[in-house]
Parts: sequence; structure tokens; C-alpha cells
Amino acid sequence: MIPVTDLKQWAYCPRVVYYHRLMPGAGVMTHKMREAISAQEWLEHLELRRSLKKYGFEHANRRFGVWLSDPDLDLSGRVDMLLQTPDSATVVDFKLTSGPPGDNHRMQLAGYALLVHHVLHLPVTTAFLLRIPDSTLFEIPIAPVLLERALHAIRQVRVMAESQILPDRAPNRPKCADCEYANFCADIW
Repeated sequence: MIPVTDLKQWAYCPRVVYYHRLMPGAGVMTHKMREAISAQEWLEHLELRRSLKKYGFEHANRRFGVWLSDPDLDLSGRVDMLLQTPDSATVVDFKLTSGPPGDNHRMQLAGYALLVHHVLHLPVTTAFLLRIPDSTLFEIPIAPVLLERALHAIRQVRVMAESQILPDRAPNRPKCADCEYANFCADIW
């Protein structure tokens, strides 16, 4: 199955998904990736003591690290924090980043929303990105157009994996500096 994180990477740079799927184990975990794992564990501990009011889900059931998969979607992923009521749900993704949410983050949240809807049969109309360094919370509307873009990305990843054709590089080359696959893209250096 396609990991939801591949949807995020597809929006960031399709080549990351290509290398990840067709050359597993070739990438080198960056310092930033290791830091994010540690920061996430620390944040989960803090979130247990915090109110859910800021999410608008005061009476929700809060769960961390929820694994969801759906063979019909061909998608799987681990939701950082799932807030669930009997009638609806929202997902919260923790990010060790300094900027505002990018299109790649929105794509990842849409992937999680699709999984929650298909597996738990609960609507997700909004999701959240919690920026770890300053605890800034960003509310991301999960509009039908965003869900359709995520479904389209799933189809594109499948086609890329079957054809094994290297996608175009990311148009924003500064992204390449922190990439775990930077040494594989000879046409960017």
C-alpha cells in the first residue's frame, strides 16, 4: 500500500517517492528527520495533559499513533493524533518545521482524512498541523477538492511505480539541499 507520507512527498518532490518505492533503503535519514522523531515523542507526552478546546473537540476520544489502512484506497498511514467523537473526527499532525503549512502538508492531512472516512466511517471536515517548535496550531479545511487531489496523487504514484519512470525534479531546487536522496539526482547539481 501507498503510505500517506508518500502523498506528502509527492506534493513536495515526486522523486522522493520514486526513490523510496523503487530503491528502498537507499535514502539516508537526515538530522532533521531524527530530531522530528524525538520531538514528536516529547509532544505526545505534553498533549496528554492539554485541553482539546483549541481543536473544537472538547469531548473527543484522543489517541496517538493510530495506524489505518484501506486496501480499496491502496493507502495506509499512522495518524499522529486522532480526535474522535461518535459523529466525526479530526486528525492532528505534528511537524518539526519553522514555516507555515505547505501544499505537501495539506496533501498528507487529506490522505489521513480519506483513511479516517473509509476505515472509521467518520467525516473529517477539518484537520490540524501542530508546529512543534512554537506550538502554533494551523487549522486546515479538508475540502472535497483537496480530497480529490489526494486521490489523484494516489493514482499518479501507482502509475509511476508501475512504469518505473523517473518523475521530473521539484521546481524549487532549494528543497533538494535537505533531501535524503540528494545524491541520486545528478541533474540538479
